[in-house]
Amino acid sequence: MLVSKHTAVLIENCIKQTHINVTCSYPAQAVLNISGGAACFSGTDSFLTQVIGWGFATERAQFGDDIAAIEQFYRQQGNPQVDIELCPLVPDWLPLQLGKRGYRLTEMNTVSIIDLRQQEGQWHSNTTSCLIRPVEKSELSAWARVVAHGFNCLEAEEHFYHYASAANVTAFAALVDNNLVAGGTIAIHDGIGDLGVTSTLPLYRGKGLQKALLLNRLQFAKEQGAKLAAVTTAPGSVSELNCQKTGFHCAYTRVKLTLGLE
Repeated sequence: MLVSKHTAVLIENCIKQTHINVTCSYPAQAVLNISGGAACFSGTDSFLTQVIGWGFATERAQFGDDIAAIEQFYRQQGNPQVDIELCPLVPDWLPLQLGKRGYRLTEMNTVSIIDLRQQEGQWHSNTTSCLIRPVEKSELSAWARVVAHGFNCLEAEEHFYHYASAANVTAFAALVDNNLVAGGTIAIHDGIGDLGVTSTLPLYRGKGLQKALLLNRLQFAKEQGAKLAAVTTAPGSVSELNCQKTGFHCAYTRVKLTLGLE
């Protein structure tokens, strides 16, 4: 499947809209919409405090004003740095200009996609020892706690709760013997399903729960009318391998560029 700039824009816009929806659920938050992208702030410790979807519509003549506004926005929030998630299909001069301004590469992730329209029938998992289902609202706190433990990042529990509670986001749980032991999310916007926030408690790894969660979310996205599903993974990770085995293929590598603010 050819990954065009149009497809990349749809994927990044889905992620951007989810960022905005989640950010707006925080009591202390701010969003700056700029040139088709969004600078989001939901706390200095939040993984959603970053710029997403920016660059596609940025003209060279307006770059200086755009980046100055972004940096000033984060200074006003008291954030110590600017993190920009950048798709490689933005104009090639843009990352060069960011580099000249002092931005440095701090992270790389693989964005993979699957065409849900090409899949006939339903996705099935061979795992019969667990139950996969959407999470009830009353279960979101327990879900967030399990996911945080799975990531070994207990301090992010509140952020996972906000993420799973946002509009257009559905959290899924994997239950073994009626115990919630793994979880993941899918956010759907404009025909794109974005899978994320997926982890498993250490004791239950290697039992096919990640694959089961993946397949059930893909089936859910298809039933909701999504045309494509996307997932962001660390390059060469087990998660990336699991996605490839399911039929995902690499669309592009997204980079994070960071500037410390004095």
